[in-house]
Amino acid sequence: MTLIIKRPVVLKNIVTPAFKEQLTTELEQTIRQIDAWLEQEEFQSRRLIADAQKQDPRRANQLRENIKQERQRQEQVRNNLEQKLNQVKQLEVGSVFISGTYDSPVKVEVGADIRDLLTQAEIVVKDGIVVKVIE
Repeated sequence: MTLIIKRPVVLKNIVTPAFKEQLTTELEQTIRQIDAWLEQEEFQSRRLIADAQKQDPRRANQLRENIKQERQRQEQVRNNLEQKLNQVKQLEVGSVFISGTYDSPVKVEVGADIRDLLTQAEIVVKDGIVVKVIE
């Protein structure tokens, strides 16, 4: 009998000038998108709240609170991206940057050493090319 389970796989990038530039560009673009969303949301929320206020003041208060919570969430995401951008700018070429952890299926069979199967695997990438896989 076999069973498929998931195990964590860490994606590590070797920092190169190209990687650093690409990641910086992506983060800056995402920050600009959030800024644009916040501006647009400000304009639209005023109109929505004004319309709701005319129809049902209680609904307007709830809407105002929902908008406030979403705005705070977006601002927190933006702040986190700013921090990550600052970290990326300080990365040294040749260092390792952990991009994230992903789940990978692994086949478990009778007689297999579970410790080997469940250990955290790693994929090391340099400029988008896998240079090492550690199981």
